[in-house]
Amino acid sequence: MRITIASIILIISATAIGAEDTPSHFDIPEQVLNNITKESRNKLQDIIAKAQHGDKASQTVMGLIYLNGLSESPSVKDINKAFYWLNLAAKQNYDEAEFYLGQIYHYGYDNTGPNYRIAIYWYEKAAEKGNEQAQINCANIYQFGPQEFQNINKAKYWLKKAVQKDNPIAHANLGIIGIQENKYAEAIPHLKIAAEKGQRLGQYNYGTLFFNGQGVPKDIRQAKYWFEKAATQNLPIAQITLGQIYAWGLDGNGINKEEALLWLNKAKAQGQFTDKQINAIISKKID
Repeated sequence: MRITIASIILIISATAIGAEDTPSHFDIPEQVLNNITKESRNKLQDIIAKAQHGDKASQTVMGLIYLNGLSESPSVKDINKAFYWLNLAAKQNYDEAEFYLGQIYHYGYDNTGPNYRIAIYWYEKAAEKGNEQAQINCANIYQFGPQEFQNINKAKYWLKKAVQKDNPIAHANLGIIGIQENKYAEAIPHLKIAAEKGQRLGQYNYGTLFFNGQGVPKDIRQAKYWFEKAATQNLPIAQITLGQIYAWGLDGNGINKEEALLWLNKAKAQGQFTDKQINAIISKKID
């Protein structure tokens, strides 16, 4: 379950880290309440009352309010209070609170960098309770995190848990592991599912199998189809790959510099490519 309270709470993305000191008071300042709508104020006061009486879901919402601020009053942010409420809910073994604590340590805040060890601790507590996003994020650290935390077997373990819920990211990342291990028979079904569900990394990697003829017959048309799907979702590597296909006529339709520049410039707009690199692709001759 994801916590959403009408327009009050901003969706969590990059999160925060801080001390776990007990706040001196736990209410929302009166001036903040005066700056929000009556409907939001009533909902907020109800959440506060429930949180103070031990309701773990409301405590988690309070943590997110202090973590992100209110849509009508962002200044309410207070990382110490966010930690206070999330820890109260986590002490009740609430997987949502554990997940958000994991995010806090995963991404860090301001001048404080990530703490992957603590992030894994909280993610795994939530993941063991079946929290799908915690399973994905925990696997992400084990698969793509700093070298000292990488553990493919543990990544597979949590991805397989999430795959049981048909999670497209889990399918895509298991497929990537299959490619890396040259186990194409294992990679193909996962990437196919991820691609068909619209997961852009799944689409791109599924396309690479057709482009390279890995585990499937080489089929540039199929590869191009999936690259375009991923590129349309602004995946830079897919945009660059499409640019190369058009610049070099790899699809059998001849060189198309206009289309090549279209996709290469999209990658450039995301800061993933330079004019020098674009010119190198456009000017390169392929036998």
